[in-house]
Amino acid sequence: MKPDTLCISFYGWTATEAFLAAWTAAGFRRVGHLVFCKPYASRNRLFRSMHECAYVLAKGNPPLPARPMSDVSSNWAYTGNKLHPTQKPVEVLEPLIRTYCPAGGVVLDPFCGSGSTLVAAQSCGRRYLGIELDAVYAGGAQQRAWALSGNCRGTVVLEHSARSYASLMLTKKGSAR
Repeated sequence: MKPDTLCISFYGWTATEAFLAAWTAAGFRRVGHLVFCKPYASRNRLFRSMHECAYVLAKGNPPLPARPMSDVSSNWAYTGNKLHPTQKPVEVLEPLIRTYCPAGGVVLDPFCGSGSTLVAAQSCGRRYLGIELDAVYAGGAQQRAWALSGNCRGTVVLEHSARSYASLMLTKKGSAR
């Protein structure tokens, strides 16, 4: 990440300590916490789990937004997790990108999964870079982002290969090496 930028990271509350340690080791500092209320329970145990959380992390001193968002949102739409087990709704990510990524900026999603963040970035006119470990998810994420328009604004990289998914697909088809 560039200096003076923000990172918004969703996390699983059962592993909060591990996430906090990793973020601290990477040089992030916590500057906010977001709660997204869901109209359904994703788990029923001791409590009905009806929210998602994300930390807002900073590298350096990012500029304050002209119009800050609320730290609590109730616009979570159910995706059905059809494309990925932790799929996020694009509609939730777009306001975050418009508010916290400047026009002409780049959205980085180092765990891009189904590509919701990339689709949201593309929709907001931002460039993007997605990183994904699983080739199937990486391919799906790239196709989702490209399907939005013929004008690709970014790429998806397979983490273990550091090569774009598109170049890997060309290699598999024998068109490139």
